[in-house]
Parts: sequence; C-alpha cells; structure tokens
Amino acid sequence: MSETRLPKPYRSRLKRVIGAAIRIVAIGYATILVFMVAMETRLVYPGAFMNIPPQSVAGVVSVNYESADGTTLTGQLYEHPNAKHTLLYFHGNGITAARESTTAAWLGDQLNANVFVAEYRGFDGMDGSPDEAGVIADALAARDFACQRFSIPPDQLILYGQSLGGGCAVAVAAQGGAKLLVLDRTFDRMVDVAAGMYQFIPVNLLMRNRYDSIARIKNYSGPLVQIHGTSDRLIPIKHGKHLYAESPCSPKHFVEIDEMGHNDPTPPSAWEECRETIDTFLSTSP
Repeated sequence: MSETRLPKPYRSRLKRVIGAAIRIVAIGYATILVFMVAMETRLVYPGAFMNIPPQSVAGVVSVNYESADGTTLTGQLYEHPNAKHTLLYFHGNGITAARESTTAAWLGDQLNANVFVAEYRGFDGMDGSPDEAGVIADALAARDFACQRFSIPPDQLILYGQSLGGGCAVAVAAQGGAKLLVLDRTFDRMVDVAAGMYQFIPVNLLMRNRYDSIARIKNYSGPLVQIHGTSDRLIPIKHGKHLYAESPCSPKHFVEIDEMGHNDPTPPSAWEECRETIDTFLSTSP
C-alpha cells in the first residue's frame, strides 16, 4: 500500500501553523513564569497585603521594637501574673500580630507564661516589604526584645511557630537555641511545598523565599513538639513529618491530628496531649 502524503503546499502550511502554536504556547508559559515571579511576595506573604482588624484583649498590649536594619515593628505582649516561662510566638502568613491577641492570652494562661507575639516587616502597616532575610531578621529582633524584657538568655525561651512562623521559629532556634521549640502546621522547606502546589512551574529554580527548615533545624538539638493535621491541604502533613524525621532534637514528640485542616482550630483533646507533652519537656529542661 502506498503512503499517502499531503501535497507540499499543505505540508508547508501545517508546519507554519504548528510553529505558530508552539510559539504562542512558549510565550504564554513565559508570561506565566514572569507573573509568578512578580507575584511571589503576595503569594508567600498575603497578610501583608490585607486589611486585618486587630483584636483587643484584656492584658495584651502593643509594644514597639526595632529590627537590625532599624525597621520599627509592633508586637503584642501578654504578661502573666504568675509566669513560670516566656514564650515567643511567630504567626502565619495570612494574619497579623495584632490579630493574635487572643492567642497570646490563651497560650499564656495555658502554659503560665509571658507571651510576646512577633510581627514582620510589611504586615499591619509596618514599614518595609517582607522577604525571607528581612522576616528572619525581624524574628531575631523579637527574640532579643523578649530576652531583654524578661532578663533571660535565648535558650530559656519557648519558641512557638505556626505555618510560616514555624520557619521563623526554626531559624531563631538555630541561632541561640530554645528551652522548647513548638512547631504547629509548618513545613520542611517552603520551596518544596510550593513545588507541590505549582507542579507545572520550575519553582526550585525561581523561588526566592525558600525557608529551608531542614537545613536550619540541624543546628538545634533541644526539645521539640510538632503538631499537624492529616487533612492539611496547604502544607500536607508529609512535610511536617519530613522535618520531624530530619531533626536531631531530643526529646521530641509529634502530635498527628485526624481530619484537621491548615486553618482549623486544634481539637481540645489534641491540645491536651500537646500541653501535657510541653509541661513534661519543660519540667525536665535545664
């Protein structure tokens, strides 16, 4: 049977159509890449671009402090009347410190602790634009403020980080230690979480805010409590488990919560397990 071929003019036209389609797809894909790079700050730090009303809670006050480059930040401070500990709290990327006043008072009462909620540049009207280096510098500045306020060394602070704040807490623990590190629904590497979300984009090549907690936690060997839900779609639990497995921390405990999503409240029974573990670790900590 002889091979059927299109006449030469048709073959030439088909090649031109295919070539044009490939160029359109390539231009479109390049446009998407440029857009994603330009939007990275908004995607990683959405709370910095949102108007989030503050919460007013009795006993919680706003205090100003400065980051290393002079950026003025406003955190939230809760001083417990019978404090046994001091806790530094790092919030997630879709909220502000002023919105976490309830969390500050609740954690303080639960753990008999003074609580300071750190803020990041660009959030809640603060000066500057958030990026990894600046946010971690802000986290360290909050650590220094809390230590000076309560006259304690860095390794006597409880560091509590939720989501993005977990990356901050790990970075701070790696530079000065902690009495206890609590990581709530956080990641191993932010860039790996983003790569799972945007599988059609070379995230590992393009992303600037990488937050490599796997590398940083190697420099912290103190107590660790991790909390993660099985239904977390924003930061799947596998990322939390990977960080936990790679951490050299001792003692350490992982609280896996069935059906809890990223923004769901921690069930009372699960929090009770966390609190009991925290109390046990703190009672044996030097």
